[in-house]
Amino acid sequence: SEDTLESVQARIVAAGLEDPWTADWLETLCDSIGPRLTGSAAMDAAIEFSAQTMRDAGFDRVWTEPVMVPHWERGNEWARLTAPVEEELYISGLGLSIGTPPEGIEAEVMVVTGEEELEQRAAEAKGKIVLFYPEWKGYGSVVKYRGAGASMAAKHGAVAALVRSATNVSLATPHTGMMRYAEDIPEIPAAAVTVEDAARMARQAARGTVVNVRLMMQARNHEDREQPNVMGELRGRELPDQVVVVGGHLDSWDVGTGAHDDGAGCAITLGAARLLHALELRPRRTIRVVLFNGEEQGGYGGRAYKETHADELDRHVAALESDSGGFAPNGFSVRADEAVLERIKAYAASLGSLGADNVREGWAGVDIGPIVEAGVPGIGHRVK
Repeated sequence: SEDTLESVQARIVAAGLEDPWTADWLETLCDSIGPRLTGSAAMDAAIEFSAQTMRDAGFDRVWTEPVMVPHWERGNEWARLTAPVEEELYISGLGLSIGTPPEGIEAEVMVVTGEEELEQRAAEAKGKIVLFYPEWKGYGSVVKYRGAGASMAAKHGAVAALVRSATNVSLATPHTGMMRYAEDIPEIPAAAVTVEDAARMARQAARGTVVNVRLMMQARNHEDREQPNVMGELRGRELPDQVVVVGGHLDSWDVGTGAHDDGAGCAITLGAARLLHALELRPRRTIRVVLFNGEEQGGYGGRAYKETHADELDRHVAALESDSGGFAPNGFSVRADEAVLERIKAYAASLGSLGADNVREGWAGVDIGPIVEAGVPGIGHRVK
């Protein structure tokens, strides 16, 4: 009955608020294993740690499934403003970027607000380091240059590309992330600079001052390697062949411990499933926790999951992804038809005391994206 459902939900919420397991798991992941670049030894350790905690928690089945993932290594990196003054710059090489020659690159900086200005001034780009400094209008206004700026600049003969950090507020901390090279354009090194440094170089260039930067990056792209997704199941009591996927991505960038992106999402979904088992609440359908690999480099784990489970996607009832950080819950965004949306709203109504009853249509997540595109209802966990 509905009363029974509400009472069970209340029991889960009450237990979750008192249980330290999830926070402890995240703390161990971040403090004892640390950054988890796809392909790295630290990611290997995180995979084993996650699988072992599922076994220790009493999951009915724990296993891994192979994924071919990129293996990028940052190496040492630095940059220095050499004109009109000399000063160190804080940089963060963009994921999958190539490195510079061993001696580095020194060149004049050409500041552009975006692709349109670059195309208008294309003749000036040859031999320059192009700095993309778009007006901040949210993450998307900058992230497209993080992803494609290097090839945009290289097309016109630039020797390197810089992009202002993809954030509105910066305290000498540049934001890294994935970039991609176009196949028919030379590859050049690419890095993010802080908002402060980008703004200063833009002001200097606007005054007609020549701005020079020396850039050194030891980044390397190794051969792809096989490194798995981590899987664990609680078998359903009535409909065990029907599957509800929950999870996040276990990999992170290497410039932090990946606590919010996406250690928290892994901890939240794994911890929720473990709590059901600890409370002896056997789900009606099978809950499958998937800790995906290779999300940061382009969603490799999610695509591999779809390929491996293509024959059973018709038995996937829903997929929920948590990849918004470890802040206070806000609710859920749903990628499904109106009937599913209304059912999720009804289920979430009892979470009002947590502020988690806000349900809307929207993006579900990168990792579950491939199976959502194949027709599985997708749910994104959202935070404040």
